[in-house]
Amino acid sequence: MAILLPPLVLTGATLLWTGAFDAGEAEVRAELVPAPRKEAPPDPAAVRADESGLFAVLEYHRVGGDPSFAPEWTISPEDLWAQLEYLYRNDYHPINFRDLLENNVEVPAGKTPVVLTFDDSSQTQFTMVRDEAGRWVPGPDGVVGVLAAFHREHPDWPMRATWFVLPAAAEPNNLFGQPELTEKKLEFLVDAGMEIGSHTFWHANLEQSSPQEVQEQIVRMNRAIRQYIPGYSAVSLGVPFGAYPADVSLLRRGSWDGESYTLKGAADVGGGLAYPPGNRLLSPYRVPRMQAEPAKGNFASFASHFEAHPEQRFVSDGDPDTVTIPEESRVYMDAEEIKRSGKAWREY
Repeated sequence: MAILLPPLVLTGATLLWTGAFDAGEAEVRAELVPAPRKEAPPDPAAVRADESGLFAVLEYHRVGGDPSFAPEWTISPEDLWAQLEYLYRNDYHPINFRDLLENNVEVPAGKTPVVLTFDDSSQTQFTMVRDEAGRWVPGPDGVVGVLAAFHREHPDWPMRATWFVLPAAAEPNNLFGQPELTEKKLEFLVDAGMEIGSHTFWHANLEQSSPQEVQEQIVRMNRAIRQYIPGYSAVSLGVPFGAYPADVSLLRRGSWDGESYTLKGAADVGGGLAYPPGNRLLSPYRVPRMQAEPAKGNFASFASHFEAHPEQRFVSDGDPDTVTIPEESRVYMDAEEIKRSGKAWREY
């Protein structure tokens, strides 16, 4: 398997959202659909399991809105739906970014994980509107509305995505705009099983920031989120501009104003396909992403690459507690590190 790619080639229960909200108080409701009985994972050879392979971390920004404003950073709701349909029909399955960092890749056998990340907490990503009954619901043209509708149509495609948010950005990027609804929006994301990650407090350029400023940006972001979601702290960071601080260890842990933090990893801007947990080449604080807006052409490149080279895809064995690879792929993986993390190791 050709694991290295030129960097510029490719730049339980199930939650089923029903759209129901309490009128007046506008509290989000969700139905928990009983999970189907788990069956024993199939023989790894039967699904060609290879958990040493590559997968995509997709990067999005604006969804809909004025098409003349930053078109290179914009995808229409229709194009986003079409991308989801492609992923669904071609055996991809969504996970959160933190699942990659924590080696918690819970994906059905034979499928490939994909991570959807959304930067900048624009109002185009998540609006709430009143329905005909006067209830607050996700606007159909924002990302959350599209994901909810797609999940209703395909209940086996869970609502998983990572939101790299900006608490102190100018409107409408201050936690999706609509400040009177911020708490309800963040609660909805967390209750649906999605991840809130850090994009710093106000999209700071960390390369130009002092060590104290880097730590301040991360701590103040966490404090802002805890105003709405008590006890919540981000474990991942989307690095603004892809501009890293001189001391990258500050993205691992640090402290400011008497409060400490620990991040498990960081997402870069662009860079190609990602290595999986346990791969010796995975750098958790420099995980590459692929900018998925149509103007960039990267989604089509990623799709066509795996169509031409399916042997390079991460293919799940269906058991999140076991890492399974073909014998010839062992050179890429750190088996001892995987075992120390509590995972079983299997070759075939």
